Amino acid sequence: MESSLITAGLLGSIITIIIQALLNNWFEGVKNRRKIRKLVFQRKTEIVEKAMLCYQNAIDAYLTLQTGLKGSNKDFVNPIAVGNIQAAIDRLNKLSYDNENRIYLYYDFSDIVNKYHGRESMDVINKLFLLVGEINQKIAAIEPSEFSKQLYEALHEKKIETFHILAEAINNQICILTEIEARLRNEYKEYLK
Repeated sequence: MESSLITAGLLGSIITIIIQALLNNWFEGVKNRRKIRKLVFQRKTEIVEKAMLCYQNAIDAYLTLQTGLKGSNKDFVNPIAVGNIQAAIDRLNKLSYDNENRIYLYYDFSDIVNKYHGRESMDVINKLFLLVGEINQKIAAIEPSEFSKQLYEALHEKKIETFHILAEAINNQICILTEIEARLRNEYKEYLK
């Protein structure tokens, strides 16, 4: 009887140690998962903050660019509008797309980009900028002649028309960025509940 009590006591102690080890491992796993989720959340928050700033700067630059493009007409190209166009292009070129690109590790916005035909829209914008550059080169290359004034006016009118098409093409990019910002804000509202 004594040996069975000792055996039962030892067996109970061994089972207690095993259960305690299993519970400790489980609690450690829960603790590690919480720590990882916290780190991911902090990392996502940092990246989202930078991306939101980048997106807002891009929207502001696009709107400035759009205003500058629409501010030109066939009779007059406002020097302030030209300055705004150049400033907006410079701002867009200086934006840190490193920050923006890191966000795609955590988020997939392909549905938004596809909805607004973002890649095609960007191709159109790039082609229109190239067209404006070509027109500017042609204008600069006009040799004085009896037809130079008519040629200049025709090219200038084509450039202004291209400016207005470009201003409209920018709307897709603004819509994409605005919808991405809205999605990110909504997700963070859910986290904060």
